[in-house]
Amino acid sequence: MTDHIVEIESLDAAGDGVARLRGRRIRVPFTIPGERVRVQIEPRRADAATALDIVTPSPHRIRPRCPYFAPAQGLACGGCAWQHIAYQEQLRIKTRRLAQLVHDAAPSAPPPLPMIAATPLDEPWNYRNKVHFVFDDVRGDGLVIGHYARGSRRVVPVDQCPVHDDRGNAIAFALHRACVAARAGRTLKSVAVRVAPSTSEALATVVVTNTGDKALRTATKAVIDGDAAPSALHINVHPRGDAYIFGSETRRIAGPARIREDLAGVSFLISPTAFFQTNVRAAEALVKLVLAAVPSDRGTVLDLYAGAGLFALPLARRGHRVVAVEENRVAVADGIASRELSRISEDHCRFIAASVEAVVRRRTVTDAVVLDPPREGCRRDVINAVFGVLAPKTGVYVSCNPQTLARDLAIIATRGYAIRSIQPVDMFPHTPHVEAVVVLERRA
Repeated sequence: MTDHIVEIESLDAAGDGVARLRGRRIRVPFTIPGERVRVQIEPRRADAATALDIVTPSPHRIRPRCPYFAPAQGLACGGCAWQHIAYQEQLRIKTRRLAQLVHDAAPSAPPPLPMIAATPLDEPWNYRNKVHFVFDDVRGDGLVIGHYARGSRRVVPVDQCPVHDDRGNAIAFALHRACVAARAGRTLKSVAVRVAPSTSEALATVVVTNTGDKALRTATKAVIDGDAAPSALHINVHPRGDAYIFGSETRRIAGPARIREDLAGVSFLISPTAFFQTNVRAAEALVKLVLAAVPSDRGTVLDLYAGAGLFALPLARRGHRVVAVEENRVAVADGIASRELSRISEDHCRFIAASVEAVVRRRTVTDAVVLDPPREGCRRDVINAVFGVLAPKTGVYVSCNPQTLARDLAIIATRGYAIRSIQPVDMFPHTPHVEAVVVLERRA
């Protein structure tokens, strides 16, 4: 195959380098803008190339810390995309991309504020308080634990993960050793460990296709009795081969049904399968930004896509009357349990287990709205109902996807709202992922 020398011009949404070859746009993973790279076009994919050699490296290129971030050896797991980029440059790249997307969609918007790094700048590691590994025993080499290789379902075996919480790693690897010793594994899919930094509690959930492997009982007992025992251990049954981590059935094996995380003056109870932010330190930064954005006059707040009440409960603690809307009933149950544990009255925080679309059609008035939608962003009818009909004085949009954020801000701006500030937060170092909190104010 023919090699080519190209110059990396930019990065795409997945964090891959973008170059041009003979007028055609190609993706080159694990490169940095400004680098000259010798590449080879991938077979059967004319728009993708493999970097064979960095001819002129960027001054921001560094040696990756993780031994499994080694794309030249075919060992790049899917967890990180940017361990080869200095962390300060990662923050600049993310901020520039967010600024460009928002400016293109809503030219009147102010530029984003400097990125908040939710980890120490010189130590952006061990930040993932939710640890997740997959198992593989189909190759006849024995049970392995690892991550999926980038862009595939092939498992890269690992014995460390520097972006995970150390205790979460220890629990997951102890489970792997116990399963190997007990010869368990034919039903294993993955393990998720949630570690709560504020309370030192940890909850491990072993995901299996079925509960017929008796050897797994021996393995889980060994983990419970061992030095790396979690505070709670659950089994989740997930027989399907889809992209979801968890199935619908969860059984408690040992310890409590939920673990406790204290954040922003509220005690949150987290169950095995409900969503809670992966990076707790970054989550606290998001909560502080939302609290600062909502006027402190103790008015009414509608919290949409509320999850387990990450924003609703601290707002209620401050004296607001909050209606929290969340479709996932497991998350709602966690939110209600957290509200009771934190001694927040239902008058100040009411959870509604329903779709956002159904609820916003029935609401008539509120002082402020907080929206924290999934990566797909908000549906057009939700934006119309919130900013065209409810028309709160203040809106706070918490985004995990700059592309859909920019799209939605362009629509919101046409509904009579000014974009007052855009504050990015680095939830996931070494990835192109960007969180942002946008404050919106109704024009007079």
